[in-house]
Amino acid sequence: MKNLIAILIISGFIWSCSTTSKPSPENQNHSLSTQKKTDSADEWEITVFDTEYETFVTTKAQPKSMFTESSLKSRNQILVIEWNSRFYSGINPNFYEVAINYDQKENYGFDFEYRLYQFFAYCNWKYGIQFNGLRGVDKTK
Repeated sequence: MKNLIAILIISGFIWSCSTTSKPSPENQNHSLSTQKKTDSADEWEITVFDTEYETFVTTKAQPKSMFTESSLKSRNQILVIEWNSRFYSGINPNFYEVAINYDQKENYGFDFEYRLYQFFAYCNWKYGIQFNGLRGVDKTK
Protein backbone atom coordinates (compact mmCIF):
# COMPACT_ATOMS: atom_id res chain seq x y z
CA MET A 1 0.00 0.00 0.00
CA LYS A 2 3.00 2.31 0.45
CA ASN A 3 3.14 2.73 -3.32
CA LEU A 4 -0.55 3.60 -3.53
CA ILE A 5 0.18 7.30 -3.42
CA ALA A 6 3.23 9.29 -2.45
CA ILE A 7 1.86 12.77 -2.37
CA LEU A 8 -1.64 14.10 -2.64
CA ILE A 9 -2.02 17.78 -2.64
CA ILE A 10 -5.07 19.57 -3.80
CA SER A 11 -4.78 23.15 -2.81
CA GLY A 12 -5.45 26.58 -4.24
CA PHE A 13 -3.10 27.98 -6.93
CA ILE A 14 -5.28 29.62 -9.55
CA TRP A 15 -5.22 33.33 -8.99
CA SER A 16 -8.18 35.59 -9.27
CA CYS A 17 -7.64 38.34 -11.79
CA SER A 18 -5.63 41.09 -10.20
CA THR A 19 -3.53 43.55 -12.15
CA THR A 20 -2.16 45.92 -9.56
CA SER A 21 -1.21 44.00 -6.45
CA LYS A 22 0.75 40.90 -5.62
CA PRO A 23 -1.74 38.05 -5.21
CA SER A 24 -2.56 36.85 -1.73
CA PRO A 25 -2.25 33.10 -1.13
CA GLU A 26 -5.37 33.02 1.06
CA ASN A 27 -7.65 33.39 -1.95
CA GLN A 28 -5.93 30.92 -4.24
CA ASN A 29 -7.09 27.64 -5.65
CA HIS A 30 -4.11 25.49 -6.61
CA SER A 31 -3.51 21.83 -7.00
CA LEU A 32 -0.73 19.35 -7.44
CA SER A 33 -1.12 15.67 -8.12
CA THR A 34 1.23 12.74 -8.14
CA GLN A 35 0.95 9.29 -9.55
CA LYS A 36 3.04 6.45 -10.81
CA LYS A 37 3.60 6.55 -14.54
CA THR A 38 1.47 3.94 -16.22
CA ASP A 39 4.26 2.81 -18.52
CA SER A 40 6.73 2.27 -15.67
CA ALA A 41 6.00 0.85 -12.24
CA ASP A 42 9.11 2.50 -10.78
CA GLU A 43 8.66 6.08 -11.95
CA TRP A 44 6.55 8.80 -10.38
CA GLU A 45 5.30 11.99 -11.98
CA ILE A 46 4.10 15.22 -10.45
CA THR A 47 1.68 17.64 -12.04
CA VAL A 48 1.03 21.18 -10.84
CA PHE A 49 -2.20 22.66 -12.12
CA ASP A 50 -1.06 26.23 -12.46
CA THR A 51 -0.18 27.53 -15.88
CA GLU A 52 2.67 29.66 -14.53
CA TYR A 53 4.43 26.72 -12.87
CA GLU A 54 5.75 25.24 -16.13
CA THR A 55 6.91 28.70 -17.23
CA PHE A 56 8.65 29.14 -13.87
CA VAL A 57 10.43 25.78 -14.18
CA THR A 58 11.52 26.60 -17.73
CA THR A 59 12.63 30.21 -17.24
CA LYS A 60 13.34 30.97 -13.57
CA ALA A 61 14.19 27.69 -11.81
CA GLN A 62 17.77 26.58 -11.36
CA PRO A 63 18.69 23.96 -13.99
CA LYS A 64 18.62 20.28 -13.08
CA SER A 65 22.39 20.14 -13.45
CA MET A 66 22.69 22.24 -10.26
CA PHE A 67 21.21 19.43 -8.14
CA THR A 68 21.79 15.84 -7.18
CA GLU A 69 18.97 13.45 -6.37
CA SER A 70 20.23 13.00 -2.80
CA SER A 71 20.38 16.77 -2.17
CA LEU A 72 16.87 17.22 -3.55
CA LYS A 73 15.57 14.33 -1.46
CA SER A 74 17.02 15.75 1.75
CA ARG A 75 15.69 19.24 0.99
CA ASN A 76 12.26 17.87 0.06
CA GLN A 77 12.08 16.02 3.39
CA ILE A 78 12.65 19.32 5.21
CA LEU A 79 10.24 21.22 2.97
CA VAL A 80 7.48 18.63 3.32
CA ILE A 81 7.86 18.63 7.12
CA GLU A 82 7.61 22.43 7.08
CA TRP A 83 4.55 22.33 4.78
CA ASN A 84 2.82 19.71 6.92
CA SER A 85 3.64 21.62 10.11
CA ARG A 86 1.90 24.67 8.70
CA PHE A 87 -1.02 22.55 7.49
CA TYR A 88 -1.56 20.87 10.87
CA SER A 89 -1.13 24.10 12.83
CA GLY A 90 -3.87 25.78 10.81
CA ILE A 91 -1.66 28.56 9.48
CA ASN A 92 -3.30 29.97 6.37
CA PRO A 93 -5.76 27.07 5.86
CA ASN A 94 -6.83 28.43 2.47
CA PHE A 95 -3.30 27.91 1.16
CA TYR A 96 -2.18 24.76 3.03
CA GLU A 97 -5.32 22.78 2.25
CA VAL A 98 -3.83 19.27 2.27
CA ALA A 99 -0.93 17.56 4.00
CA ILE A 100 1.79 16.03 1.82
CA ASN A 101 2.34 12.30 2.24
CA TYR A 102 6.03 11.98 1.36
CA ASP A 103 7.73 8.69 2.19
CA GLN A 104 11.45 9.35 2.56
CA LYS A 105 12.16 5.64 1.99
CA GLU A 106 10.43 5.67 -1.42
CA ASN A 107 12.59 6.13 -4.51
CA TYR A 108 10.62 8.70 -6.50
CA GLY A 109 13.38 9.42 -8.99
CA PHE A 110 15.35 12.53 -9.88
CA ASP A 111 12.69 14.23 -12.04
CA PHE A 112 10.02 13.87 -9.36
CA GLU A 113 12.34 15.17 -6.61
CA TYR A 114 13.34 18.12 -8.84
CA ARG A 115 9.74 19.05 -9.67
CA LEU A 116 8.65 18.75 -6.03
CA TYR A 117 11.50 21.02 -4.93
CA GLN A 118 10.59 23.49 -7.68
CA PHE A 119 6.99 23.45 -6.41
CA PHE A 120 8.23 24.92 -3.12
CA ALA A 121 10.51 27.37 -4.94
CA TYR A 122 7.52 28.37 -7.08
CA CYS A 123 5.36 28.99 -3.99
CA ASN A 124 8.14 31.21 -2.69
CA TRP A 125 8.54 33.05 -6.00
CA LYS A 126 4.87 33.58 -6.80
CA TYR A 127 3.25 33.89 -3.39
CA GLY A 128 6.15 35.03 -1.22
CA ILE A 129 5.81 31.98 1.05
CA GLN A 130 9.12 31.51 2.89
CA PHE A 131 10.44 27.97 3.35
CA ASN A 132 13.55 27.27 5.42
CA GLY A 133 14.49 24.25 3.30
CA LEU A 134 15.04 26.26 0.11
CA ARG A 135 18.55 27.09 -0.99
CA GLY A 136 19.44 30.77 -0.72
CA VAL A 137 19.56 31.17 -4.49
CA ASP A 138 15.96 29.87 -4.76
CA LYS A 139 14.53 32.28 -2.18
CA THR A 140 12.96 35.55 -3.23
CA LYS A 141 13.77 38.58 -1.20
